[in-house]
Amino acid sequence: MYSLILICLSVFCIAQKDSLMYNENTILTEGIYPSYSDFRANHPIIKEEIESNLNKEQLDFFGKVIDEHKFTYTRNGIKNKVDAKKVWGFYQNKTLYVNYKEVFYRVPVFGSICYLVALVEVPTYFPGPYGPGYGAVGSRAKTKEIREFIINFYDGIVEELNFEKVELLLSRDEALYKEFKALKRGKRKSQISRFIKMYNEKHPVYFLK
Repeated sequence: MYSLILICLSVFCIAQKDSLMYNENTILTEGIYPSYSDFRANHPIIKEEIESNLNKEQLDFFGKVIDEHKFTYTRNGIKNKVDAKKVWGFYQNKTLYVNYKEVFYRVPVFGSICYLVALVEVPTYFPGPYGPGYGAVGSRAKTKEIREFIINFYDGIVEELNFEKVELLLSRDEALYKEFKALKRGKRKSQISRFIKMYNEKHPVYFLK
């Protein structure tokens, strides 16, 4: 716990000196980010670099490039082939999309703690007609469930929402964390998204220059 806090504090100190603070007026470059470090540096693969027969004037151009699974781009005279399902994310129409298990999800709450809700496929096992333990052969399928995710902006890892991890991230703000902990546990769970938004308002993020 303390090591994470120390790492975050060191990142914040560096960010204030060598980075650009993000706010609602910040213009990010539209494009595809092969890695999280490319995103932090606001240095995506842009339209002009991508080789494609798609209409580059389409508003959802980058999403369609991702759907093609593989694409080629040229930078500094060098051609590069990319597995689209392995890239970290892309940014188009003022919206960030991030990769989770090769599916790209929209991030509606962007900030120091990113928050998103997505309909994801999960494996499900249906037991045979005699139930478990009777040698019956069951079937496997996939169903869709609504899941919550968070991203700590300063490491870029997309993970399913974990209550303890959220508490740890909020603990970087002593006053807000104290207010959060004062709630009953059930209330805390229902208020997570609100507290994340409050935290983001108090703690803007920084893109590397």
